[in-house]
Amino acid sequence: MLDKYKDVTGFLKEIRSIRKFNSIPVDQEILEDIVDCARLAPNAKNIQPWEFIAITNKDKLKKLANFHKSANFLEGASAAIVVFCDKEATEYFLEDGCAATQTILIAANLHGLKSCWIAGAKGLYQEEDIAWCEGVPCKPMPKYVEDAENLNKTLNVPLNYALISMVALGYSDEKPEVKKRSLEDVIHWQEF
Repeated sequence: MLDKYKDVTGFLKEIRSIRKFNSIPVDQEILEDIVDCARLAPNAKNIQPWEFIAITNKDKLKKLANFHKSANFLEGASAAIVVFCDKEATEYFLEDGCAATQTILIAANLHGLKSCWIAGAKGLYQEEDIAWCEGVPCKPMPKYVEDAENLNKTLNVPLNYALISMVALGYSDEKPEVKKRSLEDVIHWQEF
């Protein structure tokens, strides 16, 4: 059976974060199909706490790009999908939103688009901006909380929804060669 999916696993291994896009617009039907895939992502207890905002308006993309320095390339994207999850609906809102975001990345690439996941719920990952506890953010920093609330207001999102991710989308010829850790370096059998 795995032979049937060999091309799929090869495809998954080629997905990379792309931050340079050309100016070709993304059709609304493609964005709708990508979100349709994301809304069907696995989630805890089938609560489906997510909401998706598809953005193609250049002024709104520029506002998103100014949200944080790690998002500045959004201004050059043709589109973005912003994922929010209701924090009050489930304690697993972050995991659910991440499953939906990963599905967005896969669906986008199946449509020939390139993408880049920009962080969200636990803060935008800039080491100088986030206090770290044993390798993970201790808690969202006050500036991040303020920025997240401002983003919610900018996009008319109720404050009980947490930003999970912003995904930049567009067409690109960029094919970066990125060194990845080998399978032998990351897989452990029966224990660490």
